[in-house]
Amino acid sequence: MGDSAMTYKSGESFARQSGVQTPSQTFDNFKMVKGAEKAFRYASELANGEAKFVWLLIYGGVGNGKTHLCNAIARESIKRGGMMMVNSADMFAQIKSAINDNTSEEVTRKFKNVLMLIIDDWGVEYGSEWEKEKFDEIMTSRYATAKPTVVTTNKDIQDLPERIRSRFQDKRISRTAFNAAGDYRKR
Repeated sequence: MGDSAMTYKSGESFARQSGVQTPSQTFDNFKMVKGAEKAFRYASELANGEAKFVWLLIYGGVGNGKTHLCNAIARESIKRGGMMMVNSADMFAQIKSAINDNTSEEVTRKFKNVLMLIIDDWGVEYGSEWEKEKFDEIMTSRYATAKPTVVTTNKDIQDLPERIRSRFQDKRISRTAFNAAGDYRKR
């Protein structure tokens, strides 16, 4: 096995430890299709440190590349350190699990304080009042400190809670991108 293969494997392992679900998904191999241009542009600007914003919401139908863009952002952001990518259901499960050993505040603080937080598939699993409150607590903290935050959802932006929607529509620090691309899985 050559040195480059060893580097890739160790890099992939590190990426997975940071929550990257599919390290092979990059900006270079994203299949650009009609409707995904704005989401791609904002994602790559944020990942490459070229953005004039620190919050990004990508919303749209299922299977249209939102998770691929999250993985690509995460891969680029690892280079600057302090990045975490998590599926929203897993985030809530981690916090709930920590209740048993009285470390839920510590786990919640981790999501509040990491330099860049990427939450994929939010809105799919949320629903309980507790989950809504925890999500709002994390997002309120990250908004107040202007920490880079990316969220994807298959919910329509109008279906999101007003406080969250308002923050993502704050043009001073946020951008929203409707990904209108169709389901890649059906191609």
